[in-house]
Amino acid sequence: MAGPKWLVLTWRLPATSSTPRVATWRSLQKLGAVTLTPGAAILPYSEHLLEQLEWIAEDIVERGGDAYVLPVTELSEAEEGDIQRRMREERKQEYESLREAAEVLARRPAQRPRLERELSALQRGLARAIERDHFASSGRSRAEKAIRLARKRKEA
Repeated sequence: MAGPKWLVLTWRLPATSSTPRVATWRSLQKLGAVTLTPGAAILPYSEHLLEQLEWIAEDIVERGGDAYVLPVTELSEAEEGDIQRRMREERKQEYESLREAAEVLARRPAQRPRLERELSALQRGLARAIERDHFASSGRSRAEKAIRLARKRKEA
């Protein structure tokens, strides 16, 4: 039998407060998960992501909910294709936003302390996007190039 290819987190939280749902959603977004239903999200299998999902599941249980991390060995070709497409599209949009922000920054007059903070923020945003980019989305190289050019223009 083949090992798991995917990880699914399923959960249910009490309806009393939206705070736990928002916290769960944000945690999953940071990992690059795709939402399957309002109480289920999927990621490609890795030991690192398994550990992260287990932490999220533990947090859900501590907040009075139920959560399960389920290894999935097989999905249909169409389902896998759809999930991969959705993950790539989300990262592509993220890379595009970073590229646009870098281009705007490159055109603005330089204000040294603020400039360095903004360039650092773009670099951190790029690093987070790369960490969530499980299927080599398009747009990464364009975002990296735009950030490099913004830094060069400001250093000149």
